[in-house]
Amino acid sequence: MTIRTGWVLIVAFLVCMIPAHAAVNITSEGLIVSDSGYAGGSLTVIEVVKNAGNDESGPVTISYYLVNESEGSATKVPIGSADLESISSGGDYSSVKTFLLPLDLADGAYKFVREIMGKETAPVQQKTIQISDPMPDGSDADLVGSGVIIPSRAGPGDQVRVIAAVENRGGSDAGKFYVDLYLTNRSAPVSEPLLLGTWEVGSVPATGQASTTRTFTIPREILAGNYGILMDVDPGNLVPERNEDNNDWYREGVIHIIAGGSQTIAPPVFINTTTSIVVVTQDQEHTNKT
Repeated sequence: MTIRTGWVLIVAFLVCMIPAHAAVNITSEGLIVSDSGYAGGSLTVIEVVKNAGNDESGPVTISYYLVNESEGSATKVPIGSADLESISSGGDYSSVKTFLLPLDLADGAYKFVREIMGKETAPVQQKTIQISDPMPDGSDADLVGSGVIIPSRAGPGDQVRVIAAVENRGGSDAGKFYVDLYLTNRSAPVSEPLLLGTWEVGSVPATGQASTTRTFTIPREILAGNYGILMDVDPGNLVPERNEDNNDWYREGVIHIIAGGSQTIAPPVFINTTTSIVVVTQDQEHTNKT
């Protein structure tokens, strides 16, 4: 046997003896991002990711971009990134980041793109963000549901953590209002929406956003099946708005209710039960730069 053949056999032996580790697999469990924005304004990205691999992930960087679908160049415009701590196998992690959009961002429809460790990955739902020129102008408030993140399955009586966000697209601050969250099963004609809970929002400034993380209990009388979630923003019409028809936010089939009792739900880490309100104005940005 030659020396070269001997080295080949040794390397092959070591490869066989060293245990193979599955690649880390970071998946998006839910994403909330506004449908609109303006150059120089703020954009808040709320995301829950999961490590679906067999190994601990180590530090993870998620980068966010906007791609102008109105132009043929499709150039990626970086808006920021989220640096996450190591995620254990099967673990969840939630991230809330607010970014300033570039001042020279052109108007148009932008595709929201995310990359995990430099590799583009599709979110749970495709997002398109309309960039236009609205600024706080004194017009009435305009409250809109931004989105909800909820576990994909649960059982009757389970406690689930829900992330919800609303935004004010109007030109005036919105005072106190309430948000009702419901589970709905549209496949059952006789089924009424089931109230999960209510969120009291103190105020949302013009062009600002509010988000919260709450723990709700799945009603024990709920039937098994696939349910959507309905977010009814300001059901009592406490806030005068320029458009009352866009308050509701609904997504179908986001949670599967299992028959036969509660399930073991692992809540995402880095979550609290407070409400956060985000607003960044042009004046604030210029102050930061000086």
